Amino acid sequence: MTNGSAPSESIEPSAQDGSRAMRLASRLISFLPTKKQLADTDWVKRTYGGRSYPAAAAIPWTFKQKHTIQETTIDGVRTITVRPVLGATRSHIIYTHGGIYINELGRPHWWIIAELTRRTGAAVTVPLYRLAPESTYREAFGYLVSVYREVLRTAAPGDVTLMGDSAGGGLAIAQPWAFREAGLPAPGRIVAFSPWLDVTGTNPQIPKYDAVDPMLSVAGGVQAGLWWAAGDDPRTPLISPACAPATLLETVPTTRIYQGTRDICMADAAVFRDRAVAAGANVTMRVYPGGFHVFPAFPRLPESKEVYADIAEFLGRPALP
Repeated sequence: MTNGSAPSESIEPSAQDGSRAMRLASRLISFLPTKKQLADTDWVKRTYGGRSYPAAAAIPWTFKQKHTIQETTIDGVRTITVRPVLGATRSHIIYTHGGIYINELGRPHWWIIAELTRRTGAAVTVPLYRLAPESTYREAFGYLVSVYREVLRTAAPGDVTLMGDSAGGGLAIAQPWAFREAGLPAPGRIVAFSPWLDVTGTNPQIPKYDAVDPMLSVAGGVQAGLWWAAGDDPRTPLISPACAPATLLETVPTTRIYQGTRDICMADAAVFRDRAVAAGANVTMRVYPGGFHVFPAFPRLPESKEVYADIAEFLGRPALP
């Protein structure tokens, strides 16, 4: 793992690094059609432009055995809160799922959430924000402000952690700016897995990561980002936090980013980390050589176990085996 303070230029992509399990998982992922599909903007437009709106993955029955589950409607949007039956703590996580703003919460997201509750004892609220192209970032942030306001009815701001992966990681990092605008206190901390922090895809470092990324391509993401922006400048901070001015970056709560080097999101995560630290924010990025996009979705990987142990410590919970 690379030290969290390492400069972005020292972090190089590699298909050979990482544990044997990580390399095998990357190899298996490379056989999926996802990367080829996302490289084709026309495919993305055809597939998502006239679709039927997708449903979120069902909560696994094994998950239901160990958690209480509360479903509510906030601003007309389904919102789920899960709590571990045993070992609950004061921590409350708001988890925004990834999917380049066009895909619903999937089964691997439940694997992440299950590991988070096991490791931290936290309650987890899962906002099923409306997706692009049917909806935009404007509606999403209005809804997320309402979700946070509801969480604060039972949790102190300092006990709240915003978490997310990929696009949801970008949402986690940007939400405090929307909360501040709404007059709400900042949450205690942020955790982001492979956050997508600049939807323009213009970072000149991206191609070298794209060459070894087994999952993602730039073109489809840029199209999804344009849908999400809905005509606004895609460099708007709520859309692309890496582009935020220093006056916003200095207000970022204590943040921990977990990032792999076989991931096109690595380039902009490094830019965000460097700019936020320069502005005075406490942002640490743990870099895992050979890690693919959102690798903690596979909790049994050695690197993932290290990530969850670090998160437990970050949230003040003793390590579990």
